[in-house]
Amino acid sequence: MRILSLSNSPLDPNFGSGYVICGYAERLRQLGHEVELLGPADHELLFGLRRAIGYRQTLGMAEAVRRKLAERRWDLVEIYGAEGGLAFRRLARMPAPRPLLVAHSNGIENHCTEVLARTGNPYPRRWWQPDPRWLRDQAFRNADAIVTVSRWDAAYALERGYAAPERVLAIENPLPDDYLGLSRDADRPREIGFVGAWLPIKGGERLRRELPAVLRRHPDWRLTLVGVGEGFRPAEHFPADLLPRILAIPHADRGSALMAHYRRFSILLFPSLFESFGLVAAEAMACGAAWSPRPSVSRPAFATARRRSSWATASRRSPRPSSA
Repeated sequence: MRILSLSNSPLDPNFGSGYVICGYAERLRQLGHEVELLGPADHELLFGLRRAIGYRQTLGMAEAVRRKLAERRWDLVEIYGAEGGLAFRRLARMPAPRPLLVAHSNGIENHCTEVLARTGNPYPRRWWQPDPRWLRDQAFRNADAIVTVSRWDAAYALERGYAAPERVLAIENPLPDDYLGLSRDADRPREIGFVGAWLPIKGGERLRRELPAVLRRHPDWRLTLVGVGEGFRPAEHFPADLLPRILAIPHADRGSALMAHYRRFSILLFPSLFESFGLVAAEAMACGAAWSPRPSVSRPAFATARRRSSWATASRRSPRPSSA
């Protein structure tokens, strides 16, 4: 098949969504399909600006699909993210024969919005911002099939009536081969870890608010923050007396560098307000770290990660602060 695939996330396999999207496209190629994969740098209008990214991607994806369909015939158009709403709405109204339309999601955006509305939304909509929910819905209601990375999102798609059950498929992301069959050493440093961007949805504010008390209560423990970005400064988020025990690492390549951090962690903190697939949790557990999620919202991600990890219950052997 000739497959045109568009992503709303950067095509960088060192980051979660990029890893999933690039890996999926490569596997399709290995199966004999022809795949052209476009990232934000290829379709986003005024790429590089920091404002109105979703709307600029929505317009850019629709134009990129129109241009690509004019160049040649495609059997299937696959779009990652609700930014594909306008493109799919147009494509669904094309006369036959037209390409099959697949909405592929690493986390259904309206699902996330509804969860955050119940738990405290760190991204309130400003009075001048239009409500994006109707247009987001179009990405899924106009698709011929929906692929998600978790059963939680697939169940939401069915509840919303996006598609018939036989047209909704959950494909959970596998652990990389390097994480399978690892030996695990319970005798490791007293180190608490966090892996991810320092964003409100990732729970950064909760870490800033609650970790100082934990670290003061347990002075022999350290905190390592991995992947928080070049602009992150621990002194802007944590008290001065704790800074000698806090290490911030802007970026770690997926593979041996990230694995080395996982294998040092006794505990991985996972305070996200919304997660659909929890790959970081599965990787950390495979490396022997105990996982401490945010109890209510992360439960579906925990179930997904536990199914993927060959080792979940044995992580309890790692030493940990009793109040962490």
